[in-house]
Amino acid sequence: MKKNNVKKKLISIRKEKGGKIHGHNFGIRQKLIFGFLIPVLFIVVLGFVSYTKASKGLISNYEQATKNSINMATEYMNFGLSSVNSIALQYAEDKDISYFAQGVTNNTDSMRDIFVKSTDRELMKKVDLEQLIENIHIITPSGIPVLTSSNKILDGFYKELTEAEEGKLLSDSKLEFYWRGNHPLIDSKFGLDTAKYAFSLYRLSQSKDSGVIIDVSREEITKFLKKLELGKGSIVGLVTPDGSEILTEDMGGSEKNDGIEGTAAAEISDKNKDFQFNSQNYYKESMKSEALTGSKYIKYKSEDYLYLYSKIGDTGVTICGLVPKASFMQQANDIKNITVIVVLLACLIAAGIGMYLSFGIGRSLNSINKNLKQISEGDLTVQVSSKHKDEFTVLAGNITEMLNNMRRLIQKVTHVSGLVSDSAQNVMQSSENIAAASGNISLAINEIGNGISAQAQDSQSCLMRMDELSGKITDVNDNLGEIEKVTDNTKYMINQGITTMEELSRQSEATNNITKYVVDNITALEAKSYSIDRIIKVINEIADQTNLLALNASIEAARAGETGRGFSVVADEIRKLAEQSVQAANEIREVIEEITKQTSETVITAREAENIVEKQNHIVDNTIQSFHNMNSGVEKLISSLTVISQNMKNMDSARTGTLNAVESISAIAEETLATSDMVEDTVNTQNTSVKALEDASKVLGENAKELNEAINLFRV
Repeated sequence: MKKNNVKKKLISIRKEKGGKIHGHNFGIRQKLIFGFLIPVLFIVVLGFVSYTKASKGLISNYEQATKNSINMATEYMNFGLSSVNSIALQYAEDKDISYFAQGVTNNTDSMRDIFVKSTDRELMKKVDLEQLIENIHIITPSGIPVLTSSNKILDGFYKELTEAEEGKLLSDSKLEFYWRGNHPLIDSKFGLDTAKYAFSLYRLSQSKDSGVIIDVSREEITKFLKKLELGKGSIVGLVTPDGSEILTEDMGGSEKNDGIEGTAAAEISDKNKDFQFNSQNYYKESMKSEALTGSKYIKYKSEDYLYLYSKIGDTGVTICGLVPKASFMQQANDIKNITVIVVLLACLIAAGIGMYLSFGIGRSLNSINKNLKQISEGDLTVQVSSKHKDEFTVLAGNITEMLNNMRRLIQKVTHVSGLVSDSAQNVMQSSENIAAASGNISLAINEIGNGISAQAQDSQSCLMRMDELSGKITDVNDNLGEIEKVTDNTKYMINQGITTMEELSRQSEATNNITKYVVDNITALEAKSYSIDRIIKVINEIADQTNLLALNASIEAARAGETGRGFSVVADEIRKLAEQSVQAANEIREVIEEITKQTSETVITAREAENIVEKQNHIVDNTIQSFHNMNSGVEKLISSLTVISQNMKNMDSARTGTLNAVESISAIAEETLATSDMVEDTVNTQNTSVKALEDASKVLGENAKELNEAINLFRV
């Protein structure tokens, strides 16, 4: 019956453990796959961050490069237009041309024709040499032929030009030159093709009665704008102050479109044929701005474009650019596509590796779990192995080694259970011997209790006499404490007196120093008084000399007669001043003598005060020494009292120790008496325990039998 109960318990334990294992839904296979997905997630994050950083960097670099291109183009155009302006200034200040326009020189027809032809040839040569210049016109007053590189012979029309819209600014005396996009009057006069020039420079001549107009080549401007190449679909334009525009568009091929002006688009895409910068709000805002260059993102036909502008010096001409954002986002999109492909491949590879490893580990674990289940059912003869040469092989070897150890352990337990059964018999026999010894111990404890009672009475008598001695020692110790307080107060008062006398000594020393300082100052004042006396003597001598000189002057004035009368008056005044100076000096001498006398008396009084202060310092020092001697005596008295007090404390400590010892003896006696009673009770309890031990040895024997039955369930 007991054997069946043991077997049922083992089966229930296996079921509980097996249920716990199979209850987990998130196994190692799922954990491995999840673990491989975590780095894949980081790869996705890395790809996203890389794309974001790269796109921002590319956009920033492209924006900066585009701005640099526009700025360099502005510098180039500023240089070119400055060169054109310099040429116009050269002709505007040319003396021969100025005299010719005024009709001062070359008055005859023949001389005029020669000058016109030679100047026209020179203008044509200049146009041929300067690629940026298309035409040069020097408009003269009526009656004077115009000078032009277009090889036209026309009468001057300067007044008509200044009255026309294009030339009104020439009449402004404050404006020396300006730029304009077209000149209809000049075109009609010379029969010019408007497609040949981009814009023109108007400059007033030095004589104020003629003007120089230089046309800038449209072809050169268009070539220059095409070379900027800001990106596929970008529009680059040059806008003049009067709103004329030259536009180019980058088609993305090897050939670029020709420039256009305004809405007359030539070979520009149909998408942008109606586009003009000067009609856009962002262009108008940039023209109002004081900044020479700038950029911003705008919407053009529902797409993002980068708008850039740069003003060319003080010409009023502006270079504008409109670059589609998509043109410089291509590389970033390529990075995004590559990143997506790499991330997808990484996900597939990681998932494949994770599934392969998880299935291999799952098979190994299933095989090991199957063997462990047989072991849990008591079969220790199972051989655990793994086909994979990895940690599972090590695990299988360790489980096999554990089974071998368990088999050896069960064999040892079988042997030990027999020994336990024999030991139970020996315990029963020993408990009988302990019961007999406990009876003898109980008799001996009763005799010890009687002796301890007598000892406790003697200890109580000794304790009463020690209490009387303790009271007398306490009284003496209290009296010493009062004496110590009195001596401490005395020492404190002496120290206060010493401190006061030292402060008095310092004050006396300060008074002595001040007195010395006063004496030194008075002595110095006395020396200064002597110096003043010497100065007064010098003043007297000067006054005497002045008086003598005044007397000589009076004599000389008397000799001079009527002419020296004025000089005689001056000499008398000088003599009077000399006498007054002598009188004032004598009064100052008297005051100085009084000051010297009082100073001498003050020095004597100050020196007497100094001697008195020195004597006072000696007396203070002697008083301080007396206080120090008193302090030394009090300290010796305090030291002696401290020794006496320490001895009394030692006596009190000894008294306390003796009292504690007697109390300890009395307490130990009482505790020993109580302990003897406890030992007697313990012996009685021990007898009870021995009886219980006999019963437990019987139960141990029965449990040993059950252990043998449980071990027999295992197959070793």
